Amino acid sequence: MDPAGGVEAEARVTNLRAYLLRKLGTLAVTIFLVTSLNFFIFQVLPGDPTRTILPRGGGSPSDVFNVTTLREQLTHEWGLDRPVHERFGIYLWNLVQGNWGTSITYLPGQDVWTVILPRLWNTILFIGIATFVSIWVGIRLGRFAGWRRGRKSEVTLSLVSLIAYSLPTFWLAIVLIVAFAVVIPIFPTTRDVGPNYANLNLLGQIADRAIHMVLPLAAFVINNYAIFTLIMRNSLTEELTEDYMLTARAKGLSEFQQLRRHAIPNARLPVITVIALYVGWVFSGAIVIEHVFNLNGIGELTFDAILKLDYPLLSALFLLGTLGVVVANAVTDIAYSYLDPRVVEA
Repeated sequence: MDPAGGVEAEARVTNLRAYLLRKLGTLAVTIFLVTSLNFFIFQVLPGDPTRTILPRGGGSPSDVFNVTTLREQLTHEWGLDRPVHERFGIYLWNLVQGNWGTSITYLPGQDVWTVILPRLWNTILFIGIATFVSIWVGIRLGRFAGWRRGRKSEVTLSLVSLIAYSLPTFWLAIVLIVAFAVVIPIFPTTRDVGPNYANLNLLGQIADRAIHMVLPLAAFVINNYAIFTLIMRNSLTEELTEDYMLTARAKGLSEFQQLRRHAIPNARLPVITVIALYVGWVFSGAIVIEHVFNLNGIGELTFDAILKLDYPLLSALFLLGTLGVVVANAVTDIAYSYLDPRVVEA
């Protein structure tokens, strides 16, 4: 065994271990800061949460007394009469125990996770599939455009992608509904399942959910595939001008081999960063699309919580979405260490 090679391999392992420890430490600090910001944002919001669920007064002195007493009781139970640093400590301790709060207006008295979980699975199903399709379509169109840079097909594809990316989401969703649910009634208009969903067998439920997902999925993909197409196209265009690509052509490699072995592995790194953001946003839902199509997801739940001023539910939703992006970016940083070893050595 070559001693120099063994020392070099050991150094790479040491660098990788130190890199992973730094990233995990950064992740822990980021989560703490995000959690703290999420707490203090809702502390500075105007208004009194108790007045959201209780009237300001009644028609008789006894009503006023009962409301005032109940408000004082809620203020004490929620710790609103304590200093802010004590409330912050209670907030962190509750998060560690899995208690993210209690809904006060949307479903009063329900734990927020009881409210979120059914909607979360719907969002993961819809946004997860839509994000995967957007990434798959966008990367392949970006490869096509980047390899044919300067040609009419590349210019046309880039122009169409820019137009699709610029379309207002709500307008695109409404156009799809009018075109394919009203004028040409092929697909259902709204909702994620039909009225007879509970009476169907497993295959029927899958088919029913799939046909209701077509239009929302199309709206999401049309509006989001372009970002992957444009980034992949620009990154690939830059890589094709590098010296190592000239060497690959001089070695007699076919166009497919040049693209697969050399250009794409280096061009994919910027795309992975955007993929991480989109994967993290899965936990936030797509508010506009879910609201237009009346889908029971996290986005629609966020919209309802805002209308009902359900502060604990909103706080939990914002924290969930933010943590999704933070964790997805941390996973991407770790993936970079395997895709590009130079990151570890930097």
